[in-house]
Amino acid sequence: MSDLIDEVKAFYAELSSDPVAACGKFLSADFVLENFLPEHIPFGGRYEGVEGFLKYLGEIVAAIEMEPLEMDEWVADSRTVAVRGEDRGLVRSNGRKYRMRFVHWLTFDRTGRIAFMREFNDTAALAEAFGR
Repeated sequence: MSDLIDEVKAFYAELSSDPVAACGKFLSADFVLENFLPEHIPFGGRYEGVEGFLKYLGEIVAAIEMEPLEMDEWVADSRTVAVRGEDRGLVRSNGRKYRMRFVHWLTFDRTGRIAFMREFNDTAALAEAFGR
């Protein structure tokens, strides 16, 4: 199980330096990301495939200036890793700062690639920063 945690740590590390390479190396072809957010936040929803994930990352970069994620707890079983941490940044459209706690839930397929990711965020903190 700690092998899966190491895989997720490696994914996040590579994602921050080379998102395209990280996706090719760690994500399954049928990858799905879910991050349901209030409607006025532009990057909420369901994204499918590597292309969808890269679109999601582009929407985040366009909307916010993120500081590096701080991850402080890692839990795993035979197919799943849960990561708890804190995200901080600045909303580009209005200059408001935010600070929110999150949990990322990642599930691996039988080939050892990440097939599903669900983000659970402090949506109230993010919604306030976006102006509602």
